[in-house]
Amino acid sequence: MHILVTGGAGYIGSHTVQELLRAGYRVTVLDNLSRGHMAVAQVLDGAEFVWGDIADRELVVGLVRSRGIQAVLHFAALSLVGESMAEPSLYYHNNVVKGLSLLEAAREAEVPCFIFSSTAAVYGEPVQVPIEEDHPLAPTNPYGATWCWWPPPGVSGKSWTGAPLRRRGNHRPHGLGVAPAASRGL
Repeated sequence: MHILVTGGAGYIGSHTVQELLRAGYRVTVLDNLSRGHMAVAQVLDGAEFVWGDIADRELVVGLVRSRGIQAVLHFAALSLVGESMAEPSLYYHNNVVKGLSLLEAAREAEVPCFIFSSTAAVYGEPVQVPIEEDHPLAPTNPYGATWCWWPPPGVSGKSWTGAPLRRRGNHRPHGLGVAPAASRGL
C-alpha cells in the first residue's frame, strides 16, 4: 500500500513516516517546509519527499494518481496555541481552507482512506479524564477551534472513509535532537 503523508517532515508526521516504512508501506511525504525540516526529510530513508503545498490541488491529485496512493495521513497543520491567538486568520486559512482543499483533491483522485491528525485542544478544559471521543467540543483557542469542523459532514460513504486521529502534546521530529520550535528560537 502506498500512503501520502502531508506534513511528514514535522512533529508527528516524521515519526509516523518512520513507523510506516518499518511496517513495509511505501510512503510519499508532501511538505512545504514552512514548519517542517529538510534535515528530517533527508533522514527518512525509503520515503519519497515532495516539496509542495496541500492547497495545490493539481499537485495532490497528480501525486495520488501517478503513484497509486491509497491513503492520505494529514499532519500538515499549524499547531502553536499562542501563535493561533495572535494570528487566528493564519490558522483558519491553513488548517481549514487548505485542509478542505487537500480533502477535495483526495476525493477527486478517489483515495479510499483519509486520516487527519487532530488535537485534544478541540475539547478545551476536560469535563472528565480520560477524554473520550464523544466529549463535548469546547476549544479555548483558535488552534483548537480550527479542528472542530473535521470531519466535514458527508466525508464518509461507500467509497470513502474519513477519520480523526486525536492527539495531545508536542513531539520531536524523527531524527532531530531538539523540538522544531526550540530550533527556530521560539
